[in-house]
Amino acid sequence: MKSLWNRYRGSYFSYILTYFFYYFSMAVFSSVLAVYLAGQGKSAQELSFIMSAAGLFSILLLPVTGWLLDKTLRPRLISGVLLLSAGMLGLVFSASHSVWVLFLLDGLIMSAINSITPICERMAASSRYRYGSIRVLGTFGYACGAQAAGFAMEHIAPSFIFVMLLISAVLSAVGFAGTQGFSGRQDHVPERSKASVSRLSFLRDRNFLLFLLCAFLFAGSSGANNIYSPVLLTGLGLPSGTVGTVLFFSTLVEIPLILWSHKFMDRLSGKLLFGLSFGMMLLQFLCYGFFRSPLPTVIAMLLLKATASTMFMMVSLKIVRNIVDGSSTSTALSVVNAVNALSGILFLNVGGAVADALSMQAYYLVLAAAALVGLLLCLLLKIGNTQRVFSA
Repeated sequence: MKSLWNRYRGSYFSYILTYFFYYFSMAVFSSVLAVYLAGQGKSAQELSFIMSAAGLFSILLLPVTGWLLDKTLRPRLISGVLLLSAGMLGLVFSASHSVWVLFLLDGLIMSAINSITPICERMAASSRYRYGSIRVLGTFGYACGAQAAGFAMEHIAPSFIFVMLLISAVLSAVGFAGTQGFSGRQDHVPERSKASVSRLSFLRDRNFLLFLLCAFLFAGSSGANNIYSPVLLTGLGLPSGTVGTVLFFSTLVEIPLILWSHKFMDRLSGKLLFGLSFGMMLLQFLCYGFFRSPLPTVIAMLLLKATASTMFMMVSLKIVRNIVDGSSTSTALSVVNAVNALSGILFLNVGGAVADALSMQAYYLVLAAAALVGLLLCLLLKIGNTQRVFSA
């Protein structure tokens, strides 16, 4: 048994379990949660209030998780506890109907899941396997989770998505237990004493603060899109099973981007890549806002939704690694994710109010305006391109 465990530790199979089922967990809970809540009779404003809890709770938990990670360097233990907690709370969520209880549970579950994302990104960039070969497993996991959630909603029972959440969380925790953690290829640390560098010194860097503002606009728009795009599709007449299929294939589109990340992510500047992300987001929202038929909306979603979000996620890692001291990488990534969570609260609640007062299409035009502002701001970034993050 010990020999089998030694062979499992650090194996590619352990990363398959970790990334596939972590992103499966994220998708199976969040991809059609808006549709689930709407089916429970919740209004758009109640739906927005409940789901904004994820951002509120993440603001508190993400920086704490990042600080603990930089302090202890125990990603396996931290991730396992968070995953198992999310899985168990999902079962409680399925039996709850009160808006306030759902608000509390959604906040706890999604903040636990979101807190693991910086760990996964840093682990993928520092393992002995190439970033793309690991991160693509998460793409397959998210795609399968979205498809499974849509299938369960239509053909089994809506509450079954929470059973799948628990199972996938347990499997991902088993995967984390077998990974190398942050051993292998190490984060860059400048040639100066770590003791002389405050873990929060990056908050005085104007470039980092400008990046946070751009990230705030992008993540808020992208997060609202993740929540409301299933509602948009169902409002255009698509059944929930078909919505899950659209989300499945829209996620698979990002696979070439991830697999070939080592070909271009280290060669192109962070400013250019960030601008491309905003451009794709802007085009996507304009399609959602102006078209009233399912076909162009589905085409835009398939081509642009996951591609823009994945590009942003990789650019965030690239920019942080080029600005922040290596000993504070996880803390900085967690601060970025906490700011992203804060933007989610604002954009979700504005979205609920606009959707109730006007229409979902009108809200997407508001998101298009936010994407345009972010595109203009990111042109002011001054980011070096010295650290190789995605190449073997």
